[in-house]
Amino acid sequence: MKHNKLSRFGGTLTAAVMLLSQLSLMQGSAADQASKGIDACDYYKLTDGIKVERGEPVEFSAAELGVPAGAAVKEVWIDISVDTSKSLPTMPAFGYYAPGCGEYDWYSDGLWMQTPDAQSVVTFEVSDKYTMPDKFQIQCWGEVGESLDYFTLNAVGVCVGGGTSNDPDIGMVTRKGDVDLSKSVNKDDVSDLVNYLTKSTAIESAANADMDGSKQLNAIDLTMLKRGILDGSLNQQTQITDETGMEFVKHIKLGWNLGNTLDSQGHYSEQNQPAKNYEKSWGNPYTTKEMIDAIKAAGFNTVRIPVSWGAKMDKSSYQISKDWMDRVQEVVNYVIDNDMYCILNIHHDNTDYDYDTKIHYYPDFPYFYPDSAHYAQSEKFVTSVWSQVADRFENYDNHLIFETLNEPRLVGHQNEWWIDSNSNDCKDAMNCVNKLNAAALSTIRKSGGNNEKRFVMMPTYSASPDPQNLAGYAIPDDKHIIAEIHAYRPYKFALANDGTQVSTFNEATDKGELVEMFNNLKSKFLNNGVPVIIDEFGAMNRDNEDQRAAWVKCYLELADSYGIPCVWWDNNLFAGNGEQFGLLNRGTLQIQYPKIMAAMNEATKNRG
Repeated sequence: MKHNKLSRFGGTLTAAVMLLSQLSLMQGSAADQASKGIDACDYYKLTDGIKVERGEPVEFSAAELGVPAGAAVKEVWIDISVDTSKSLPTMPAFGYYAPGCGEYDWYSDGLWMQTPDAQSVVTFEVSDKYTMPDKFQIQCWGEVGESLDYFTLNAVGVCVGGGTSNDPDIGMVTRKGDVDLSKSVNKDDVSDLVNYLTKSTAIESAANADMDGSKQLNAIDLTMLKRGILDGSLNQQTQITDETGMEFVKHIKLGWNLGNTLDSQGHYSEQNQPAKNYEKSWGNPYTTKEMIDAIKAAGFNTVRIPVSWGAKMDKSSYQISKDWMDRVQEVVNYVIDNDMYCILNIHHDNTDYDYDTKIHYYPDFPYFYPDSAHYAQSEKFVTSVWSQVADRFENYDNHLIFETLNEPRLVGHQNEWWIDSNSNDCKDAMNCVNKLNAAALSTIRKSGGNNEKRFVMMPTYSASPDPQNLAGYAIPDDKHIIAEIHAYRPYKFALANDGTQVSTFNEATDKGELVEMFNNLKSKFLNNGVPVIIDEFGAMNRDNEDQRAAWVKCYLELADSYGIPCVWWDNNLFAGNGEQFGLLNRGTLQIQYPKIMAAMNEATKNRG
């Protein structure tokens, strides 16, 4: 190996190619963090700790790693160390000469790591279209001052053939044994599996046929399928408890949001990208079971999974891609398998363009917008999503909660966040939100399985607790609904980032605003037998952990006195000028602000 400064890939051309590669990466990256060590590669080599600096790529040869001539490299892995004391992101990348790939005949990929570990293993997929030659480069991308200037390369490896980073993908289980997806398990499923094993005929669901969980279908699965049909165990419906909403919310101690992850949107050149491209498009890492384990260990018993769906739907049929639905279910299962409660929603689908830049994502991008002019398409979108989601999760018990919409509002309107009771636009918008809530609820209830009694959360306009928003909210006649509220209060302490913000919390003067809010919620909902969950709350980091700890203890103790559980918004952001609501560092799996976590646990010790 050598530091490549003078090779044909070096100099100004390399810098230009790296810049263009970073821009093209925004269309979707296949890079990821590995859960295995570098020794899982077919061929690898330890280095003496090479410093890979921005603009100074390091070149390697597959042959020097031991790859036989003619073997096709499918993945490149690197083991890296970074300086975490600077609290900056990093972006390792790789690239190689690929004739026909773009203007510069160059293929590359990178992984934006918002909160990198001190040491990690990163994997890059080699393009199926552009075969990797013998030589390739490891690079450091990013902007000066916005990300780390370098990382230390400890080892590099490659995988040939099919690669080793992922298990076989056979999809997700929807009903064990339901091979033909008929929603029942019978002799037809046995016939389908027999034909698959003996005649290699196609089956509808390999995951449902994988009875032993080995991800390989064989005679063992057939035996277990027959046994499950004979003893009736495969057709038993998971029971859902018939509690009132007021009884149910008592089980929820404290919640956490997996923010800016499955809800991420991006300016991709086409829809239906691989699921992981969307999940990581806002800089957060691929979600792992270990993250959810860490959240439970910290004291949470509920996880809200915000999900955006429009970019993953066919714009004509509104069919959600199987790849995306499977990934959502996989993350939901991380929560449910941990005996935790899970809230699943429609999140950033309230418009077809970026809120800040106004750049449109796609032509005919499926979305909703709560006004009469867009109502027909909005109802089609909302009912299409909930029809498919409810069908996929119909057998889950009441640990899974559906949330119809996130902060439905007139995006871009002067009253986007604040209702004017005299405005016809606002009256129309609140009416449309009520109608969309009702349409979603009806779709869920009609879908079968446990959805008839599943708890469904429904927001006010913009999910606001303001009196005007509460007044415009229509409460459905359904004993399994929960009002959804977002409340970053007091605003100047918790959320303001426009120069009016304050970093101190004075309980003597600030608590009154919270008491007024909770009294309004009590009058509208609790007094009418409708429970409330505040499924977004938090206070931005302003280097004031002690103040935030005092605030959150006051907030949660007050909420508990009203019987209202709360869910912290966590976007995994700890540095920079953005909204820093990070709590769990998803790179280290450690709580970044232990005083805040201790205060939350103390305030909710009698819940759940």
